[in-house]
Amino acid sequence: MRFAKSSRAGTLIAAFAKFQKEPQGVGIAMSRLAIETLESFRYLTPKNRLNYNSLTNSHLLAKSFHLICGPARCIELVTGITSLRDEINTDSPRPVFIWEPTPDLCIPEHLDNCLKASTYVDIVSPNHLELGAFFNRDVTSNGEVDEDLVEELSGKFGVGLGKTGCVVTRCGKRGCFIAHPDIPTQDRWLPAFHTPSATGEESGSVVDPTGGGNAFLGGLSIGMVRLASVNGGDRLKEAVIWGTVAASFAIEQVGMPVLGGDEHGETWNGVHVGERIAEYKLKARGP
Repeated sequence: MRFAKSSRAGTLIAAFAKFQKEPQGVGIAMSRLAIETLESFRYLTPKNRLNYNSLTNSHLLAKSFHLICGPARCIELVTGITSLRDEINTDSPRPVFIWEPTPDLCIPEHLDNCLKASTYVDIVSPNHLELGAFFNRDVTSNGEVDEDLVEELSGKFGVGLGKTGCVVTRCGKRGCFIAHPDIPTQDRWLPAFHTPSATGEESGSVVDPTGGGNAFLGGLSIGMVRLASVNGGDRLKEAVIWGTVAASFAIEQVGMPVLGGDEHGETWNGVHVGERIAEYKLKARGP
């Protein structure tokens, strides 16, 4: 994909798929920081929807897929991708499927379909507002995330084959909640990297939250693939940490973070990813 940036007022995103002759679409996203983050998005050109038949063999054999769609389309994509993969290579291991429900379909009328779709994927990841919207529940209280309610609603999903998957609920400045039985209850909440001060003031490092959720799920996907040899809950928790760190770079500026490097390797915004992961783990561990 290629991305083009505009002014601070918003981010103009042009996405071009390598396997298509025409642009997938151009949209403009507007966001601002407030007590609750307000984000909106609209397309400036007609959408050219991709489906599993749009993918080349190399794309079909990817080790992970991040699906942003409604429940019915999620089921269609997972079944279509797995079927075509079997035609190419019957020995290909199952990829990691991460589903991010589209906000407009996170409503009670689609809850049954959502619960059905969740059995087809490995991870379901709504944000806390989308999670609450499925159940027609307000998951905020005085501008803060209602952690008890997030935990309750996240536990209503049976994710994956044999219910071996999980829900990772993204909760903005509060961080995220991981609903997985192999992770001890006290370890299921992970903070954001950039957290508000003790007085509740926003971190000055957060410039524009646009794209933070996508970066989080991208880092989570990479973590799940590269940590495939790690067992259950440990694999998932470490992958969520990778996602949290990826998101931290995405929200430090309008548009994309700056890729650089030095004698020690690749940097983003002048920071080595490994160093930030280590810093985050110290921060998350607390005093």
